[in-house]
Amino acid sequence: MPLSNIKDDEEIWAGARVRLYDVGLNSSDKEKDYYEFIISYIYDNNDHLQLTNLTPGKAGYVTFVLEKDLPNNFGLGKTLKYLIGLENAYIKFEFE
Repeated sequence: MPLSNIKDDEEIWAGARVRLYDVGLNSSDKEKDYYEFIISYIYDNNDHLQLTNLTPGKAGYVTFVLEKDLPNNFGLGKTLKYLIGLENAYIKFEFE
């Protein structure tokens, strides 16, 4: 789902995945030219969530830190949109 389709008051929880396309990683195959991040909690930090890169060769790098909507335990769609922008950004919610 394009990040631009997310409502500003959408609850962004740990476990959501975000993809940024057109990052210059693979210019020969645009479908493989992306970074994928997972939103997760930060140990001993109650104010923020982190976006950790899952892309081979970049895995483990924390690229973004998302402010939580305190006192809640989630971030908001508007904060995520502001943080990474809307161009070439997509989000996937993982449900169990």
